[in-house]
Amino acid sequence: MPQYLAEREVQKEGLLWLLHMKTLIINDQAFELALLASALTQHGARVIGSTDNVTDAMALFELHKPKVVIVDIRFNHQHAIDLCKEFRSINPLVGLIIIADCPDLRILGITVGEIPYGSQLILKSVSNVVEIIYQSIALSILAAKSKQTYLWAGRDDIINGPEFISVLAGLTDIQIETMRLIGNGLSNAEISRVRFVTEKSVEQIVTKISQYFNVGSDRTKNQRVLLAGQYFKWVGALRR
Repeated sequence: MPQYLAEREVQKEGLLWLLHMKTLIINDQAFELALLASALTQHGARVIGSTDNVTDAMALFELHKPKVVIVDIRFNHQHAIDLCKEFRSINPLVGLIIIADCPDLRILGITVGEIPYGSQLILKSVSNVVEIIYQSIALSILAAKSKQTYLWAGRDDIINGPEFISVLAGLTDIQIETMRLIGNGLSNAEISRVRFVTEKSVEQIVTKISQYFNVGSDRTKNQRVLLAGQYFKWVGALRR
């Protein structure tokens, strides 16, 4: 269901009160966590708790039984999706809002099938991100009830905008995976072992990725460092 239709459904059903349902925020970046909790509270959201670790997240979820959970997709070293699935196993109707740095989830090693149904994905770089998150509180509950596939919130308005026109779209799944492994410090030999291919084929893939980003033409610079830089650019700021 397109977002604007879902918003009409909220109006039609008289469910605007859902915007005030209990909301839990989870993010292991302290500054982002405090900023989002404060901003949503000022918008009128009912934030019942915020945390930066898994233990407290589960304790708060079981204690307060929030109707909606907002989580950064890279929380706990990219295990946010597993946490969302656990929440859904406890409460199949909990609304899930997942905040991401990049519209191409392949760079994180995440496939579409892993995203719990009804999840509202939100891109951090959109200009009105807090407003979209606030509006998605109600929409996430409706989506969970209808068991929609996952949806980029705000997509209808900005799908053709620069936020969603990713340079990564020109890379294959194998190239994205190889780039991710390079970014995580693996050598060509180790990548070949992990992917069950020859080291020569890995070298060829790395060369194609380098040509794609035009980082292989300067012999004064380290090619792998530049490719790792591209990886970290797309996943966002470095984490502890």
